[in-house]
Amino acid sequence: MGADTDGWLLELVRPVGERPPLAALAPHLLRLFHAADCFPRGGLFSGFYAVSAAMRYERYWLELMADGIAASAKPPLDVAFAWFVHRQDPADYQRSVMQVHAPAAGQSVHPQPGQAFSFGVFMPKAWGTVAGGHPLWPPPAPGSAFDATAPLVHGEQTAFAPRVAAAMSRFSWQLHTWLRPHFLDQAFLRRAQDRYDRFLALHADHPAATLVPTADIALMWHTHVALSSSYTATCRQLFGAQAEPWRPDYVDLDLQQTAAAYGETARLYAAKYGEPYDGTDTGWLPQGLPYPLASAASPIAFALRVFDDNPQQAKQQAHIDKLAAVLPQAFSGPVPRSGAHALYAAWLASGRAIPVFNDLTCGKCCFTSRKSVRKETLKHTVTSLVSLAYFLELPAWDTHDYMEGIAARSGLWPSGSSRACGPPAFLPSDVERYLLADERMVGLAATLAGAGGGKGLQALPFGGAAPLWVLLAQNAHVVEAKGHLDKAWAEAANHGVGAMRACNQPRGRRRSFDSGVYYYGPTYYTTSPLYYGDAALG
Repeated sequence: MGADTDGWLLELVRPVGERPPLAALAPHLLRLFHAADCFPRGGLFSGFYAVSAAMRYERYWLELMADGIAASAKPPLDVAFAWFVHRQDPADYQRSVMQVHAPAAGQSVHPQPGQAFSFGVFMPKAWGTVAGGHPLWPPPAPGSAFDATAPLVHGEQTAFAPRVAAAMSRFSWQLHTWLRPHFLDQAFLRRAQDRYDRFLALHADHPAATLVPTADIALMWHTHVALSSSYTATCRQLFGAQAEPWRPDYVDLDLQQTAAAYGETARLYAAKYGEPYDGTDTGWLPQGLPYPLASAASPIAFALRVFDDNPQQAKQQAHIDKLAAVLPQAFSGPVPRSGAHALYAAWLASGRAIPVFNDLTCGKCCFTSRKSVRKETLKHTVTSLVSLAYFLELPAWDTHDYMEGIAARSGLWPSGSSRACGPPAFLPSDVERYLLADERMVGLAATLAGAGGGKGLQALPFGGAAPLWVLLAQNAHVVEAKGHLDKAWAEAANHGVGAMRACNQPRGRRRSFDSGVYYYGPTYYTTSPLYYGDAALG
């Protein structure tokens, strides 16, 4: 296909009135990825909870879709991510859904644009019509009465859940680069959508080539593929009605194959369009480069164990081992997190510290240097962090306050164009600039910049930063916070998370409040329904 066809080809990519608003929808995909990165007890990308999510998706969510009940509903986080991953293989998705739960007349296998990236915990009645007593959220524990993976352990056959579970790890690393703030810049996202149009045209020229997208193009591509109806229509227009929708097969490559294919893609792109394929703002970050808050020097590095350690590992390990023997492809080992978990931990911890510190210091007016004030503030803070390991205080719905902070806006891409030189990298300021302006994050970049002793932070007053970052600017206070966290962890493991929370939170603050949901105190993990206030669920 020659260059003279480029004009009409790009017009096919964006038919008038039908072009999906990918630049506007991409932040919603990012919210889903953030939530997945925060999933505790080893994560959602591999292992037990990946398999559980795929089974819950196949057994319950598809039935809701077939009956038309799911048309306006939000799946729970783990199911939403499994559904997203399945749609990233468009042809297999459509075949599998029709095979397992063909939709009723008038229903579709495709999500609406507003539903494609949504997730929540607010549909217990609808869920119960197909799942019975199986809890909506959190997903039942390994070996418990409603464990969704039990059929696999007992030798039952499923249609596609094992494939979806095994594929989830292929989407664990992209967010690492997308955590740079300019991936939320409106101008940058609009340009990314234009570059994605060119990428589709490049595939039309080279249908047999494995093209590897730049980070900005990948964000648009995965957003579009998730809109399975629109994406299928676009592929038919561009590549022929008989061709299967183009799958992002680059995710199947190993590191060496990816590097080779990426280089060839860059060569083809430059030859076709006469400009560099990638640059400082669009290239992928090295996977070995830690997100600033996930680095060893991070002031919250001591707390990140709450995402990966399972306080009930010994009790659950026997069932996990049985499942791994049946489905080894979903147990490829620990999958590194992108860093969003660390950003959320910082947001949560600082938000919990602010009201306690302000109350104890009369609004930062007095007693700010008292040891007792610091102790109570840190104890309250680590209580919420430990609770994450029990599926409490997670950003488990897409309208959570943290999620609302992941929003497109202007001013995050000051260069206005991608520089061709210099390797992509994180900046300490990224951690404050990524979310919408929030008092919780003020001073965090300065604390990061002075990590390793707090040098340069001596003049940072409580009035100029969130209290937690002033406290954790000193290494001795980080050590103290770690001691409180380790103690709270042991209390939760030995006596229950509810007892730990009641003990460590100051009187009057024993029910943390988050986006309209009150967290109650029973020990997680049983297979009872949700541990949220009934009124909050509506």
